[in-house]
Amino acid sequence: MSAQFQDDDEKKEEKESYSFLKETIKKPPIDKRVATIKILKVAGLGLIFGLMACVSFFAVKPWASEHIGNTKTNVTIPKDEQTEREDESQEKEEQTAAPVLTIENYGQMMDEMNQIAATVEKSIVSIEGKTEETFEDLSGETRQRRSGVIVADNGVELLILTNDCIYQKGTPVTAIFYDGNEVTASLKQQDQHLGIAVYAVEKSRLSQNTSLQAKSVTLGNSNLISTGDPVIAIGSPFGTKDGVGFGVISGTKEQRYLCDGQYQILQTDMVWTKGASGVLVSLSGEVIGLIDAGDESGYGVMSAFAVSELKEEIELLSNGVSAAYLGINGTEVSDAIADSQDMPKGIYVSSVMPDSPAMQAGIQSGDILTEIGDTKIYTLKGLKDELLDYRSGRQTVIQGKRRGSDGYVDVHFEVTLGSAE
Repeated sequence: MSAQFQDDDEKKEEKESYSFLKETIKKPPIDKRVATIKILKVAGLGLIFGLMACVSFFAVKPWASEHIGNTKTNVTIPKDEQTEREDESQEKEEQTAAPVLTIENYGQMMDEMNQIAATVEKSIVSIEGKTEETFEDLSGETRQRRSGVIVADNGVELLILTNDCIYQKGTPVTAIFYDGNEVTASLKQQDQHLGIAVYAVEKSRLSQNTSLQAKSVTLGNSNLISTGDPVIAIGSPFGTKDGVGFGVISGTKEQRYLCDGQYQILQTDMVWTKGASGVLVSLSGEVIGLIDAGDESGYGVMSAFAVSELKEEIELLSNGVSAAYLGINGTEVSDAIADSQDMPKGIYVSSVMPDSPAMQAGIQSGDILTEIGDTKIYTLKGLKDELLDYRSGRQTVIQGKRRGSDGYVDVHFEVTLGSAE
């Protein structure tokens, strides 16, 4: 037993002798940077989870709204009341009535129309020159003036459209601009049968002030004009220089039948005066009509050629090109007339101009023209449009019908077209 105690004492002594080798394990210090990254990762994962939860919620919400807790209801639109009390109806009528035009309203309206006129007036040019007239066998000279409007600028010249052909090429004429500047002008080209002309003024002759003010107008769409539309007459609408008139369109159905064509006429409620010239302008400031020079009667209502039907020829004249000339007056054989009179459809020739290409080709009154070149023609407008594609001196074949003892027979004419200048 003593031996056992001795062994225990030896083990205890041995354990104490190696106690200095005992290791104490300590946790390493916390790295703040690493800790921050871990926290951010956790927060990021939490944010992603939250976003996914929100998306899932909104995706499921329509289905949940439809199937859980909500019920569809029909939409009801209130019906109009079918009856009203007499006093309420009268009160409503008074409230919706057109406002009364006061003096202040009228004054404001006139001021605005005058502003439009003042803008366009800067593009109005008077063409003046000497013409020869005969009075009781005594020959004398007189100066005539027509108001025109600047329609184009070719970079070298200003081109002025007028409503009358009173001068021939080579006749010295003067262009008088809005600011009073007078410059020599020359006839660019004209259509004597339609009665319009284009004059040219070299831009190098203009003063600096005139160059700044004289601008081309915009040619509007006269097809959009209706009866009752307000209109402004500018130029010399009443035969005197620098006149302005205000009115309305009173009619758009009139047609003017002239040599080789048919043209729409815009009628106004303004009084026509001998020597009238100028243009009709819409409230948008666009030219919609060229005032008709009229006849020698000296009275009537002011009317104008609708500008939309003149644009193609104005372009030709502005480039110095003459419109081709056939030389017939006629009317259209419509479907109704063709059926009732047993006539072929086309253009009925009512008369032929003396010494015209039509007369030289053998076309006669009573003939019905049906084709020019390879194009069928049934209207005077169609004939005029086709002639605008030809040039003076061009040879073409015109097909037609002529009435014989056994009805209408085919005829054809070889025509050398002339010039309308």
